[in-house]
Amino acid sequence: MKGLLKKDLYMIWAYGRMLLLISAVFLAMSAFVPAEENFFIVIYPVLLGGVLPVTLLSYDERFGWNRYCDALPLSRRQIVNERFLMSLLSFLVLYALTLLVQAVVLLPRGRAADLGQLAAVLPCFGLLAPAIMLPITLRWGVEKGRLVYYFFIGALVAAGMIFSKQIFGVSSAITRWGAALVLAASVLVFAASWLLSQRLYETREL
Repeated sequence: MKGLLKKDLYMIWAYGRMLLLISAVFLAMSAFVPAEENFFIVIYPVLLGGVLPVTLLSYDERFGWNRYCDALPLSRRQIVNERFLMSLLSFLVLYALTLLVQAVVLLPRGRAADLGQLAAVLPCFGLLAPAIMLPITLRWGVEKGRLVYYFFIGALVAAGMIFSKQIFGVSSAITRWGAALVLAASVLVFAASWLLSQRLYETREL
């Protein structure tokens, strides 16, 4: 497992530096563009963090890593576990950075409640995207997963541009219990997708 994680970290550094740069740009933009004006700018870094392993899968397929990995003393379940663990770790890093930026923006304005609601709502995007894309990608390949990615990103861009004020208003109106339920639901969906992906990848022919 450690070897797989190290391999993906090397790949992120070799092939994913542009994605990291894009995340940094959006984080910087979110410090100057209020979330209620364009919610997409706030959620995109966590979304990008969650789906980063899907990008790595495209390189794995191009280099034939999946077939090579089948010859190693690793179970397919371990391979899936590493993918989801990497997705979770990259999401958490971008999630923490996003909340840090938003804390700098919102707390001086006395909007601690908005920050708390954002903390609960952001995992809906950062965990839902890989929960949808990873099972499809692991079972049927990157091409179909990429179609889902483009559709998901396109829908979020449209929603972020058209309904930013409404989306942020809904997130701000969520009660503490509601926020906890939203967060719990996001984690449960991600966990269910993890288990489903294990079964799907075990039945895939490479």
